[in-house]
Amino acid sequence: FLGPAVQCQWNLSDAEVSALTTVVFVGMLFGTYFWGIFADRYGRWTALFYDCITVFLFAMLSAGSVNYGMLMFARAMVGFGLGGFGVSWSYFLEFIPTAKRGRWACIMLGWWSIGTVLEAGLAWAILPTIGWRWLLVISAAPLLIVLGGLFFLPESPRYYLVIGKSQKAEEILKEIAGGNKTSLPEGTLVGGTVEQDVRASPIQTLRIIWSPKWSRLTGNLWLLWFANAFCYYGLVLMTTTLRYADTDEDICARDHPFTDEDYIDVFIATAAEIPGLALALVIVDRIGRKLSQALLFGGTAVFILLLIPLDHQTNADVAILFFARMLITGAFTVTYLYTPEVYPTNIRGTAFGFANSFARIGGMLCPFVAQDLLQQGHAWATELIFAFFCIMATIAAVRLPVETAGKAMADVADANTVELPEAKRERTGSEVYMKQLEDESPSVVGELGEGAGELAVARVDSSA
Repeated sequence: FLGPAVQCQWNLSDAEVSALTTVVFVGMLFGTYFWGIFADRYGRWTALFYDCITVFLFAMLSAGSVNYGMLMFARAMVGFGLGGFGVSWSYFLEFIPTAKRGRWACIMLGWWSIGTVLEAGLAWAILPTIGWRWLLVISAAPLLIVLGGLFFLPESPRYYLVIGKSQKAEEILKEIAGGNKTSLPEGTLVGGTVEQDVRASPIQTLRIIWSPKWSRLTGNLWLLWFANAFCYYGLVLMTTTLRYADTDEDICARDHPFTDEDYIDVFIATAAEIPGLALALVIVDRIGRKLSQALLFGGTAVFILLLIPLDHQTNADVAILFFARMLITGAFTVTYLYTPEVYPTNIRGTAFGFANSFARIGGMLCPFVAQDLLQQGHAWATELIFAFFCIMATIAAVRLPVETAGKAMADVADANTVELPEAKRERTGSEVYMKQLEDESPSVVGELGEGAGELAVARVDSSA
């Protein structure tokens, strides 16, 4: 919404509008590296706190921009902050037991989709009345609530374990167990037998994830992240530009760049993300992460190809974009879940940041395809390019060497294997445990009650 609104107010060229979108992803590219490394070095909570401050401040600067250069800088810095939101994903999953990661991952990402639907509604209400500056201010306001809420959240116990601070980890676990009206199993917290700080530097992380045993996983995973963002944001941008791809109409000649029909189209296409997440929720644990990604990407490619013969002046493209957006959202959800699952705690933030940075490269490139190429009248070429990368992502998903469904998350990276320990349920009295079969040490993962506050905790069971 921002690009066309600013274009008409400041008489920007199509290339300048595309650059305004791309610069956000340039910022995100550097942000994913920086915040991932920061989170592994200083903690998940600390990274999220400073990240939210960064996004809020530069969102306000965006709203107050007086020229194109100032707006470009502010949007780049907003992107830099947005690149750190992946830390929240690793942070969240580090609290969730193995058997429930898939379900809660989809529920968490459901709030992303709710946010996109609300943003479409906000734009519809605000842009025609008080303008794009107030849209930016109101959109950033919820970050103040997030900043306040962070003071009620603890640091990740898994993070404390890999830096050798098991005492702090146990204190947090006791507090969470109390909140769930239960208590920790008897024994000593070991967290994957980590007794000292085992955090890896960015160079060490790269050496591990590109070692012979990990290279196939990393290569295919980086391709999946690129394709996810390239196609997802491409479909987002196409929703507002496809209708005018085959016409010479100047949207700035109207009183407002978007008509009510445009807003309705965007709202419908955005609402497709909710059933997309529901679909991912249904299949991710039943058929696994790999097959889920392959099916969702393959389906997205089919619907994008169906756009090619269409007359884009009809409503048929809205229906097809609905299903394409639904499937690509499901694919993005599963990739978001799979990545922190497969990388161990001591490199999770950095490795996730490296993978996520390829999504930002995809986001940087997609405006030149979804906006520039479309506006030049080459809709068929745009659709063919997006379909091609969805097909490539389907192949990459099939080629992933590890299935993470039902596997325990590892704490310390091993350059010699990418396999995760199987999780098997055993009962000791009234307690349920998940024993790591490939670890001969008496490390056990217990589940502390029901609900979103559940926490997987490794302990030595004194009765075992």
